[in-house]
Amino acid sequence: MEDAFPLTSASSRARLVETRTGLGLVDDDVEDLSPLVIDLAHARRLGSDDDLLRALGRGKGVVTVVDATAGIGRDAAALALAGFDVTAIERAPLVQALWADALRRHQPPRLRFVADDAAAHLDAVAGTEGAPDAVFLDPMYPTGRRTAQAQREMRLLRAAVGDDLDVGVLFEAARRSARQRVVVKRSRSAPSLATGVSSSWSGGSTRLDLYLRAR
Repeated sequence: MEDAFPLTSASSRARLVETRTGLGLVDDDVEDLSPLVIDLAHARRLGSDDDLLRALGRGKGVVTVVDATAGIGRDAAALALAGFDVTAIERAPLVQALWADALRRHQPPRLRFVADDAAAHLDAVAGTEGAPDAVFLDPMYPTGRRTAQAQREMRLLRAAVGDDLDVGVLFEAARRSARQRVVVKRSRSAPSLATGVSSSWSGGSTRLDLYLRAR
């Protein structure tokens, strides 16, 4: 069955193009950027002391993780390679199309993709056997200091996705659904998304905030 995805964003700035390596995302307003293609076959390997693994609770009974803002899948693929059972969710149609194309080329073990609104999906599984142990949120935020590669990806994703203005709704759905914990990636200088942060891990430009589920 053919996937029915739009080829352009609502703003007509971002669109999909065919490349040698797969379907790519371009932004007509930024001509210096090459197409962004999702590659799930070469996930980065996270070290045992990686802050994301620590925040998500590797070794503490966390098995299932929902990446509720999947984007181009770098974190989801890395977490699956690290041994979590990962559900990646993305609602932006252009990015959904990139995922569909990437999964036709390579299906990583322990990783499944859901094209849906993450808040609705999390509310649907809350309190059921399908509820995840942990939920990871990496909402779109101002770029700050990043590598040239990260800046490039962020500019293209922002053109296709826009800002996550309803991240508060998604966060509350994550808290209702997660059995153990919610982890939110923020700009290092940004305020916490909500009160009740249990622990934080700061890197060069980002911070991970952990919210534990009350037992």
